[in-house]
Amino acid sequence: MKLTIDNINSSILINLQKIQHIFSNSDSLVIRKFTGEQGTIHACIIYLDVLIDEKSLNQHIIRKINEDMRHMSKLTCESILETIYSLGTIHVITDIEHIVSLITDAGFVVLIEDHTEAYGMLLPGYETRPIEEPKIEINVRGPRESFTEDLHKNLSMVYRKLKTPDLKSKLYVLGQKSNTKVMILYLENLVDLDILTALQHKLESIQLDFLIANTQIEELIQGSTFSPFPQLVTTERPDRVATALSRGKIGIITDGTPIVLLTPSTFFEMLHPSEDLYERFYFANFLRIIRLISLFLSLFGPSLYIALTTFHLEMIPTPLMMTFISSKAGIPFPTFVEALLMETSFELLREASLRLPRAVGQSVSIVGALIIGEAAVQSGIVSRPMVIVVAMTGIASFAIPSFSTAIALRMLRFPVMLFTAYCGVFGLSLSLFILILHLCSLQSFGVPFLAVTNDGSSLRSNVMKYVLLPVRYRSNRKGENKMAGASHNKEGLLLEDVEQNYEKD
Repeated sequence: MKLTIDNINSSILINLQKIQHIFSNSDSLVIRKFTGEQGTIHACIIYLDVLIDEKSLNQHIIRKINEDMRHMSKLTCESILETIYSLGTIHVITDIEHIVSLITDAGFVVLIEDHTEAYGMLLPGYETRPIEEPKIEINVRGPRESFTEDLHKNLSMVYRKLKTPDLKSKLYVLGQKSNTKVMILYLENLVDLDILTALQHKLESIQLDFLIANTQIEELIQGSTFSPFPQLVTTERPDRVATALSRGKIGIITDGTPIVLLTPSTFFEMLHPSEDLYERFYFANFLRIIRLISLFLSLFGPSLYIALTTFHLEMIPTPLMMTFISSKAGIPFPTFVEALLMETSFELLREASLRLPRAVGQSVSIVGALIIGEAAVQSGIVSRPMVIVVAMTGIASFAIPSFSTAIALRMLRFPVMLFTAYCGVFGLSLSLFILILHLCSLQSFGVPFLAVTNDGSSLRSNVMKYVLLPVRYRSNRKGENKMAGASHNKEGLLLEDVEQNYEKD
């Protein structure tokens, strides 16, 4: 039902008729009327009992108003407002549309006879999930808290990390019918104002009836809609959001979603979990190298095996080549079909393990992979090296920190295998060229997607910033703690100073 902006009438009965018509056939709407001796309605309270804290409302508001009615011939606006003030901030409302909005947002509204203004307050009483340990971004040494579906809880966790007045937040209400609250967070002295303005324009231009999850926002504000790669970093950890904000990024928190979007984002940030900040820089850099190797194996592992064993046997050392040839004896399918069968089976097992209960799913995925792999080898459908290659590819995909990026790599693995099956190493090279060309064409609010940072640094600076330095050098990086409007020349000089100090030590 589309609401028209009707001003509040001085008659309570007329206002109640409009509100009851809007909430018709809703058993959750409660109207508490306060009548005088002659049956005239002096005031009323309207709310939805499934959203509001009725216990607090009865104890602090309704009981006090009933007591006032025993001592007064007629309720006054001053006495009602004095009672409501004991619970918090009062919203003054002048039209029916805002009354409906406040009621559906877990609030109550007080209408008073002969008044063209209503008074309301938020008083949520529904249950919310407590703060728990992260389920996806698990680490060893970091904090043990993650976001929930409650917007105010999520905001409080970020504000506890960044105790500074420079932390700003702006509220948007998106969805014409869902009225979902969306909050953007940024540090005023670090954020790029052009990026902030562009993001605000995109959020204001969103036209949706229902906004249920922030994936809808992600799709509407990202640069390329049809790219398989995610162009915004997603996280469930408040510490990662605080770190990103301190680097000039913007956080987008959606009410009802435990995942926060970070923008602008780059491809390499998808490979850097928050755990890197809690480990010694030697181990953190070692893990970053491992993830780059896992990225290559996850995407090109089966394709490289297909190219070498089908088109370029001369590139394989002779003992290893003889092993591959002997294992292929008696296999009725070409190498590409082998890889396709095993990869499809692996993806089916992975999807089945996600849909089953957690206690059963992990066992099914492990046992199923072992049984199917062994049975396929024993029956002569696939070769043993192919099983090893597919298993290594699956393990490598699990090492990618970003779940959305890992899905994109798993999906692209199949067309790369097809190119390689027809053209060998040339097809593999062509696939790599197309992939890099596509990644170079992507931008996140003007920031190149393949940049290491979003401060416009040179290639040499970007390579250095991919390496995690010790903390005393890390904190001095201009690219890690950029002031809005700072010149790139100063950034380059500062980075050179850091590198010289690091070489001296």
